[in-house]
Amino acid sequence: MAATTRSPARRMARWALAAAVAFSTLAAAAGGSPSDAAVATQAQALLDQTARPDAPGMELLIARGDRVLFHAARGSAEIELGVPLRTGQVYRIASITKMFTAAEVLKLAEQGRVSLDDTLDKYLPDFPNASHIRLRQLLNHTAGISDVAKNPQPGFFARKLDTATLLAQVASRDPAFAPGTQQSYSNGGYAVLGAVIEKVTGKPWHEAIREQLLEPLGLRQTGYGDNAAIIPGRVAGYTTDTPDHGVRNASYINASVPAAAGAFVSTAEDLFHWMRALTGGKVIGNAWFAQMTTPASLPAGVTSAHPYGLGVYLWQVRGKPMIGHTGQIDGFASAVAYVPSAQVTVVVLANDDHTDARTLARRLAALAMGEPYDTPVAVSLSKAELDALQGSYRIDGATLETLSVKDGQLFAQRTGRHAVPLQATAQGRLYFVPDELSYFQPVHDAQGKVIRLDYVEGGDAPAQSWPRVDATP
Repeated sequence: MAATTRSPARRMARWALAAAVAFSTLAAAAGGSPSDAAVATQAQALLDQTARPDAPGMELLIARGDRVLFHAARGSAEIELGVPLRTGQVYRIASITKMFTAAEVLKLAEQGRVSLDDTLDKYLPDFPNASHIRLRQLLNHTAGISDVAKNPQPGFFARKLDTATLLAQVASRDPAFAPGTQQSYSNGGYAVLGAVIEKVTGKPWHEAIREQLLEPLGLRQTGYGDNAAIIPGRVAGYTTDTPDHGVRNASYINASVPAAAGAFVSTAEDLFHWMRALTGGKVIGNAWFAQMTTPASLPAGVTSAHPYGLGVYLWQVRGKPMIGHTGQIDGFASAVAYVPSAQVTVVVLANDDHTDARTLARRLAALAMGEPYDTPVAVSLSKAELDALQGSYRIDGATLETLSVKDGQLFAQRTGRHAVPLQATAQGRLYFVPDELSYFQPVHDAQGKVIRLDYVEGGDAPAQSWPRVDATP
């Protein structure tokens, strides 16, 4: 069967239409909470314009307090069999698993069975540098453990691994930095936490979470996504992150490899109830939740582009705190988020791993808050303007963002990734398509030459400055 394709032109048309439809009528509601009906209408419009019935799609849920304002799904759960997505189906949630792993460690700490300031050698004495690594540092990604998911050996993700073998794989990597000196996202660190849970409880890490956290909350469709198990309602995963933007079946990943960093499956309803329980003191006490949502303490002069607590990201939406997590694994993308000041919860589950679930979650939260993001006004750039932007800009180390032009279309390509189309706007910004919240702001010198790109992630984050490293035209 021929693969469905998504051309840059189609992406931009969808981008413009979705933005215009989803936010035109909410503009008047900005500054106050819109009605439930208004939120549902605009969320449905966004879903209809973002997902197609014959392609991988998504399930969206928006709630205010305990009241669900919108819950719908659109797309295909199994393209080859023509099975549509519907609400209540089961998705891989990838790194959202980390929220559950962290909550289990915090629960054990609350029970006095561990201390967050314990060093790792108390539980895993043979792990390299264990006497210098604290549990708290594993939770907030400051332990310096290299990410086992990066540059794996061939076939690594397809193997079924027991905890000892996975731990040996993590231990074989050189440390990324001395514990406590930096912060860098590490799936390996959470694999280690899974081993700690097993050491303390005497049970597989996911069984300990099921017994202590999931069963008491009645979250029956959340848990370990065993590849061999028959899980009713489990949807198929796809990727469109291909050079021709076509749809492909996702690569196989055995759940034992992401383990405590990303092996769970769940539903939108379960994740909504999980967030209500976690933020409402029904999982861990308020003092422990306060620790969970406190950003990692970093040395003077060291900053983090993505503030992180203990198993949760600490985002901003329209200047207000938003906590949650994202997940991305071959075939799936997901996000769950909560805005305390507005009591807004959003869940995004997609069976296309190229979906920007975090941007959708941010957009849906702003919609429910009555503060929708502005609709960018697209403009065309002249050949001279396009040529002036072409070049490479350094993000960090050897990682570059390269802007290029093909057939009159501007593209951005990060080192090791596929090119993504950009759309210029009347504000002078370059927006990602179809992610129209994150953008580049080109910065010119006195002679009008582009000398750097300021990158604003999600439309709200502080700008990151990436200097030009090639010869400026």
